[in-house]
Amino acid sequence: MNRQYDVLIVGCGPCGIGAALKLKEAGLNIAIIERSTPGGKVNIAPRVDNYPGFTKVSGPDLAYAFYERVSNAGIEILGEDLLSLEKNDTLFTLKTDRETYRAKAVLIASGTKEKKLGFYNEDALIGRGISYCALCDGHFFKGLPIAVIGGGNSALKESLHLSHLVSHLYLIHRRNEFRGSEANLEEIKQMPNVTILTPYIPLEILQDDRVTGLRIKNVETQEEKILQIDGLFPLIGQIPNTQFMKIPGVLDEQGNIPVDKKMMTSVPGLFSGGDVLPRLLRQIYLAEHDGIIAARSIVEYLKGV
Repeated sequence: MNRQYDVLIVGCGPCGIGAALKLKEAGLNIAIIERSTPGGKVNIAPRVDNYPGFTKVSGPDLAYAFYERVSNAGIEILGEDLLSLEKNDTLFTLKTDRETYRAKAVLIASGTKEKKLGFYNEDALIGRGISYCALCDGHFFKGLPIAVIGGGNSALKESLHLSHLVSHLYLIHRRNEFRGSEANLEEIKQMPNVTILTPYIPLEILQDDRVTGLRIKNVETQEEKILQIDGLFPLIGQIPNTQFMKIPGVLDEQGNIPVDKKMMTSVPGLFSGGDVLPRLLRQIYLAEHDGIIAARSIVEYLKGV
């Protein structure tokens, strides 16, 4: 049985929640499709500082506060995995692992997942020395030695940010050449507390109850060394959660979703926001702001349908 809504939102993170609350206020028939825990990546943040209404709050507690707002507003959450999204005439068709839904408009707020190093203990050490966001968590490592792994702009820019906080930073890249900006690389080279290690690859994350070190190997000489560190930032890229997209021309080459200033894609009625956009800075407040703009644009769009 196909169920139809005015709007379906894919992703129950800050963007999806921000949009859902505004759309519900507008009296629209909406639901959120979320295959995991409401709150998105907020759930894995050890602590969030200075989010409006909170001075300091754990990620899971903030995620639960988000969920309560959705629940209290009577917004339906469909705990299902979206398999495909298509558009037929004026309606969108969304097939999940349980049901098929139709909607007049869709907001994609499905976020990204980090590319990981692949070590057995990596997930267990998230929040205990491993972080994927320097801007979010850098202050937890003030005055401590850390390592950043990566060679793109994200690794370079976040290394610059971290270098002003930590006692020492090791920047590790598997090649001698960096893919990121030459200007950023030159600035990093001028930092007295930064050691650039190329061409090295990580072999093992050392730990007790949290990160204590990193074993690395030079891919040319096969030399191995152990770095004594308290923090590790694997910044080797983000993977957009857009594998369900079946509408041609929506995704860019990286799988992100470009939008206009109203948060609408190249397809009328299909909107997007949050971390799934092609942007360098990913923050809770930015995602929530995207959702609010998208909601206003969706209301305008539906008035003209």
